[in-house]
Amino acid sequence: MSLLFRELDCDKTCDRVDEFLTDDLEKLILMSGRNLTDLRSPSLSLAPGHSNGTNHAEASIIRGLNAEAEIRAIHHTIYHLPEMSKIIMRDLYIYQMENWQVAEAIRYGHTQYNVLRRRAQLFFADSFDHWQRYMACSPIIDLHRYKKGPE
Repeated sequence: MSLLFRELDCDKTCDRVDEFLTDDLEKLILMSGRNLTDLRSPSLSLAPGHSNGTNHAEASIIRGLNAEAEIRAIHHTIYHLPEMSKIIMRDLYIYQMENWQVAEAIRYGHTQYNVLRRRAQLFFADSFDHWQRYMACSPIIDLHRYKKGPE
């Protein structure tokens, strides 16, 4: 048992990462004025996403800036993962490939691929905290889920 860290519920954490990158990423991209294809480059352009030219209320602008920071944090998180994890996360969530396609692309069988995918999702959850702080995201989204137990 770790003295520094609470016991992680790996299954729930992996599910949460998957839900975040499947459900929330698309909305964040729209809010930031970017496209999913912008994330495919290892170096995300510093140019802000495009605007449709309408006059936004201050709250909308702030939401857009926060969405831009989250997009940058997601991008940096994925592209700073260990190589195999980076490939898996990029192919699953940015290129939107199916699990079997990613497994085939990295030349692993179904069982070993699932182990590697879970590891990549856990690495993402751990690293995402850092990159959100680095990009000054607010609020910080913790994708970790912990096992219940005595404090």
